[in-house]
Amino acid sequence: MKVFTILFLTVLSTHLFSCAPKINTSESSTKVFEAGNSILVVYSDVPGLAPSEFYNIRVRSKATKNEWQSVFPLISHNLISSLPEGTESRTGGTIGHYQKNTRDWSHTYGNIEMNGPVEVEISTKPGVLINGKPIFKATTHPSQKASEAKVVDAKVYFTIDKPGQIIIDINGQMDDQETGGDYSGPTIHSIALYANPIMDKPSMENEGVLVLNPGQKPPTDPNTYTTLYFAPGIHDLGKNIKLHSNKNYFIPGDAIVYGTFNNFDLPSGENIKLYGLGTISGDRLMHPLYDDDHKVRKEPRENWKSVSVKNAINVEVLGVSVSNCAEHSVNLQPENTGEYKGKKITFVRWAKVVSWRANGDGIGSAQVAEDCFIRTSDDCSYVKGDRIRCTFWKDSNGAIFHMANIPDDISIVIEDCDLLYNRNKNDGSMGGGVFVQRSNGKPGQQKVDVLVQNFRIHDKYPNVPIFSLVSKFNHLPYDHRLGGVGSSYSGITFRNVTAVAEYGKEKIIGCSEAPWNGGITFENVVIGGKKVTSLDDFELNEFVSDITFK
Repeated sequence: MKVFTILFLTVLSTHLFSCAPKINTSESSTKVFEAGNSILVVYSDVPGLAPSEFYNIRVRSKATKNEWQSVFPLISHNLISSLPEGTESRTGGTIGHYQKNTRDWSHTYGNIEMNGPVEVEISTKPGVLINGKPIFKATTHPSQKASEAKVVDAKVYFTIDKPGQIIIDINGQMDDQETGGDYSGPTIHSIALYANPIMDKPSMENEGVLVLNPGQKPPTDPNTYTTLYFAPGIHDLGKNIKLHSNKNYFIPGDAIVYGTFNNFDLPSGENIKLYGLGTISGDRLMHPLYDDDHKVRKEPRENWKSVSVKNAINVEVLGVSVSNCAEHSVNLQPENTGEYKGKKITFVRWAKVVSWRANGDGIGSAQVAEDCFIRTSDDCSYVKGDRIRCTFWKDSNGAIFHMANIPDDISIVIEDCDLLYNRNKNDGSMGGGVFVQRSNGKPGQQKVDVLVQNFRIHDKYPNVPIFSLVSKFNHLPYDHRLGGVGSSYSGITFRNVTAVAEYGKEKIIGCSEAPWNGGITFENVVIGGKKVTSLDDFELNEFVSDITFK
């Protein structure tokens, strides 16, 4: 019976975005427009929350009868300048675990729901200059998901035909300058439009729906609800909001929750859905290394992870934004024993992550991640499951894909993804890059089944390599792992990987305990206009052989 339940809910989860939903219109800040078959949902406010101080967003479509509608612009900041005086640095390049190289940077974003073409307008708030100038140029990313941007009277216009996460580079802030290494240029203020499919929402009046108003605490008895609905506004709830088995948690696009969600100390993590277009924010949490709850009272660091489920069985995170996480962003650790071993039972879809701190890793152990946007100051993701149609951006440290402990009991596909920016605070860092193994994991060569295909890297100014496959750091200093042996792999294919620019030679470094001997294939990999055709294109050592090039 349990297997049937999992299969049923997994199939059901693929239909959570519906073309003809029952939309709850009771929230005044959720505006639903319909004309014929065209639907556009706009969130015009998060009650009590200040909007972005930099940008305005407006949209229009057939559903709005071509009239402009304002989208509430939320904002995430690197808060290093807001830390208490005297906050120390426990790692190089950070204060309070905020990265120094992105001090005071920001990321404005707004959410809409759509099922047909939408025109978008981006403008700045009165008196705001970007890189010291009014808006004079803009570029939409990924380019295949939106029209070319036009600037008219210092306003940006573009269209989108279908849902997607769209990043708009204003005045060449990221596109036209290097921001890695010892960057000392203008403060970067980015902007994104998250265009989601139409979401089928619960009604506040539905049986089993418990509405949690701002200022209220979540109930301690899960038997009082089937769906916990966070009402529009600001919920300041702190750490350890509990995710109970067989329950739904809904955060609408006009709500923000300051806190963390997990199932720690609960008997199970089965059939949980956390969804909506609202935001889960870590703005009001210090990193655990600077928080007395951890430093003095020894509370586990895991409690600071924004969303974390242990022994997860059919758990889905859908649509939400995770902003400025104090630790890891979304960490779904699947049950991996018995009937669940080798099955994909944890899912993240249409989620968005923006993090500014060391340890602010993105979507890690989820076995399926689809249509997500992940911008981090540390590792974006891990090779622990499928990553389909995702968009990545890394500012400060770590890898796009950390490759330690790749599971050997499932096939993994990373497909149709876009990497916008591959920057690092340390030029050429051995721990940084796109596909990175940095002497972690079980020692020795491990057999896995991984296909990376149709992967596009758009960055013109990367300062770390794409491939840094190192099973032992034995030729360059690298913190506490100097000389440590980790995994090498066989069974990985890189197919149709393109990068517009290169950064030095790519790296494959083995050791006698973990050589890279066979089982790695490069097929139509093009970096900076040059096809990778042999090991001559890599920095390597004597423990690398039998690599296949097609």
